[in-house]
Amino acid sequence: MIDLVCLVADKSMEAVVGTLLKKHHALGTRPILAEIIQHPQHDPGCYGDPIGLLSVYSRLAQHGLVIFDRDWDGVPNKPAVEIEKDVDGKLSALPADWARSVVIDPELEVWLFTRSPRLDEALGWRGREPDLTTELATRKHWPAGLAKPKNPKAAMKWALSRVGKQTSSSIYRQIAEHLGLGKCTDPSFHRFRSTLQAWFPAP
Repeated sequence: MIDLVCLVADKSMEAVVGTLLKKHHALGTRPILAEIIQHPQHDPGCYGDPIGLLSVYSRLAQHGLVIFDRDWDGVPNKPAVEIEKDVDGKLSALPADWARSVVIDPELEVWLFTRSPRLDEALGWRGREPDLTTELATRKHWPAGLAKPKNPKAAMKWALSRVGKQTSSSIYRQIAEHLGLGKCTDPSFHRFRSTLQAWFPAP
């Protein structure tokens, strides 16, 4: 039996979540043996039909997570926490406390932004002047008073374009490898981490 199955919306999310799950010391959990699957209908599928794919794993994994973005065409006009309640209600058809949802508001990229030199290194900005966070502030992508960029996906695309790169799952995996988890203040990330800590506590 595996520890965890994660149903995610796309390839980039698979890359980031898979990388983070390997950092069990930083997450504050024991090692987690996980399998990650993508929903063929991406974010809308994770919201509308999380059961179809996860039910197969209810006897094969100790727990299941559904992870998707808040921002997609047709998303219900509700806060992320209310969308999580909707999906958790659907997941209640599975064994008790077996599965939970995490809705990233607005999108995956919000997890990847921390005010750290590690982000500069992962994005190819190491040694550039000004540094990435300063340049993002100058360009109004990430004002100094905000914990995260106003539009994290747009900020990511802009930062990568300046060094001649495009967004890709491999780039996101590299960022996640460098990510300092202690500095991530995003509420959905805290839900992700606290859920894992409850299910798979460190020895």
